[in-house]
Amino acid sequence: MGQYDGLTPEERARITEIQDFLIDRYVEQKEACERGDNARAKEIALEIKELQREKEEIKEWAAT
Repeated sequence: MGQYDGLTPEERARITEIQDFLIDRYVEQKEACERGDNARAKEIALEIKELQREKEEIKEWAAT
């Protein structure tokens, strides 16, 4: 049984979209850190947290 078997196709699509966004944000955060732009890196960290929270909410819906 897969990790997202209990999700609707729309929920699975949203999880995939979130994962793509997370990859982009992690890369952007790394680049901001390398530039010494700590303020931007912190902003991105908040975006990452929000995306992770949304992903977990969707997974919780599937478990109920």
